[in-house]
Amino acid sequence: MDDVQQLGEMLRRYAESETHKKQQFDVQSARWAHKLGELFEQVEQWLEPVKSAGLLEVHREVYVASGPSVPVETSTFKTEKLTVLITGKSVEFVPEVMGTDGYIRVAVMGLTAARHGSVSLVLPADKNDWLWKKTNGLKDPDTFTFDANFLAAQLQSLIPRERG
Repeated sequence: MDDVQQLGEMLRRYAESETHKKQQFDVQSARWAHKLGELFEQVEQWLEPVKSAGLLEVHREVYVASGPSVPVETSTFKTEKLTVLITGKSVEFVPEVMGTDGYIRVAVMGLTAARHGSVSLVLPADKNDWLWKKTNGLKDPDTFTFDANFLAAQLQSLIPRERG
C-alpha cells in the first residue's frame, strides 16, 4: 500500500470513529434531557399535595447547562432548572453538563449549611435511580437513595423551629 492509499484508509477509519462518537453523544444527550425531565416531573408530583395547599411553590425555567469546557454560547445542553420556594428560602435543582459516559449530575443549592459542603443528585449512566450525594470537605460523600420521603425530610430542615 502506498502512502496515499494509507492516508485514505486512515481518514476513512477516523471518519467512522467520529461518526460513532457523535451517535453515542446524541444518544447520551437525549437520555440526559429525558432523565432530567422525568426527575423534575417526579419532584413536582411528590410536592403537589403541599403545593396545592399553598404552602410552597415549585416552578421550572429554561436553563442552558454550561461549564469550563462547554461555554453557554455553544452549549447543546438545553434543559430546565427546578426551583422550590419554601418559607422564603429557595432550593434550586440545577443540571450540570453531561459527564463521561452520560453521567448526569444536578447541583442542589440552598440546602447545605456546611461551609465547604455541597449537595447534588447523580444518576450514573447505567442506572435509573437518582442518588443524593452530600459532600463535606475531603471525606467521602454521604450517599442516599432519592425519594419523596428523603426530599421531604431535607426540605423540613428549612422550616424555622419555634423556640419556647
